[in-house]
Amino acid sequence: MPSRPVDADPRLGDLSEGEILRAILTRTAPGAHTLLGPGDDAAVIAAPSGSVVATTDTLVHGPDFRLAWSSGYDLGWKSAAVNLADVAAMGARPTALLVALAVPRDLRLSFVETLADGFREACAALAPGCAVVGGDLTVSDVLTIAVTALGDLEGRPP
Repeated sequence: MPSRPVDADPRLGDLSEGEILRAILTRTAPGAHTLLGPGDDAAVIAAPSGSVVATTDTLVHGPDFRLAWSSGYDLGWKSAAVNLADVAAMGARPTALLVALAVPRDLRLSFVETLADGFREACAALAPGCAVVGGDLTVSDVLTIAVTALGDLEGRPP
């Protein structure tokens, strides 16, 4: 018997970290270069050329976006796209994304599910084979999305 009422779109504060992560991870695609992850302590990504390109961008509610005009899907797409573009600008092929979310307790599960959809679809459209391979989840009064993208130079100089 459930310890709490069943809600079709529960608030994140009513769920465990494991429940939230399961909801997100079921919506992400496996990465073509992922040897291990997500779900372990860290991901292992293949880097055949031996050179890895890395970049990070953070989006914070207020200065970078407002929920009044930004959907979860839009924010997932945008935060993936800016990082994928930074990796590509260095001449690398994007291979993986790490996503750290700081979320308010009253945010709905459907928001992070559509955020994951935006990540998955941006990767499929802009960097086939790239995927979310891990990250972090914590509670915050201010919604914050930090994304790190990794890429492979495939033997080319940066």
